[in-house]
Amino acid sequence: MKQLFTFLACAIFTTSFGQTADEYLKSGIEKHNSKDYEGAIKEYSKAIKADKDLKVGYYNRGVCELGLKDFKSAKKDFDKTIDLDPTFIKAFYSRASVYVSQEKYKEALPDLDKTIEIDQKFPNALTLRGQIRAQIGNKNGACSDFNKAKEIGDKQADRYLSQFCGNEQQDGESLSLHWPESENWKIGSNQENDEMTMLELIPSNETFDNWTEIGTMISIKGAKNIPMDKAMAMQFERLKESSPKAKLTFIEKDESVEYPWIIFTIESPKSKDYKNPESQLWYITQGKTSLYINFRAVKESTVPANLKDKWINFFKTTKIIYQ
Repeated sequence: MKQLFTFLACAIFTTSFGQTADEYLKSGIEKHNSKDYEGAIKEYSKAIKADKDLKVGYYNRGVCELGLKDFKSAKKDFDKTIDLDPTFIKAFYSRASVYVSQEKYKEALPDLDKTIEIDQKFPNALTLRGQIRAQIGNKNGACSDFNKAKEIGDKQADRYLSQFCGNEQQDGESLSLHWPESENWKIGSNQENDEMTMLELIPSNETFDNWTEIGTMISIKGAKNIPMDKAMAMQFERLKESSPKAKLTFIEKDESVEYPWIIFTIESPKSKDYKNPESQLWYITQGKTSLYINFRAVKESTVPANLKDKWINFFKTTKIIYQ
């Protein structure tokens, strides 16, 4: 969970007080900007000694302590900053960051609530609160935060909407598929044109050049009334062009329901074009306005039995929704 969070780089405050306090504060800021946190803390402490009510001194010292992972001291300084100024928004956000850094996620929520109460457009506050809400099971609250973040232009919002809320941010018909946070997925690519959208996911510590598992979600816009067997055959024929020895195995389908679906595997050994084998489990479902094609893949000649069962159960949680 810790690695999911992207903290705002806490800004350093400057102001002018008594001559001595101001000199120490400026010296602290210089050391702070050069990432000499220990040196900056000493200078901020001198400034605070010269002016006991120097709220920016407490705050800046707390930011340095947080950078050094001295969470107890950082919280104490953010507490003091808020005591001196109950509207000091960055102190609330930074204190929330202290809790998150210690994986005390529920304890962080009140400070994030206060941050958003003061300024809903405060960078990262909505997406950070949304991630915490998703982690503790409040999916509706999380998706609400991510949607609000998207409305105010937060560039991370789409990533979190896809990761935690499926494609529920889209208007009209969309497919909702929740990729488990415990698997640490990240968006590798997100493409869209007039005909289709495609979202590719890979583990957070991997790249497209070196992945162990990959997930893909494709929406074919305007594709209606496609028989499931035909949809399966289309994918197989397309893959056979690059991997002639690929093997298709039908698993299950249901065309009697409102949104017909089919599950199958395509397993490919090494080939002239591909140095590694690759096997995929596919789930295709027909919506009223689009065809949704999804698969998960591993670099093996067959899909292992344990993954096959896991992936089938995963894809069966898919829902077609409307907004």
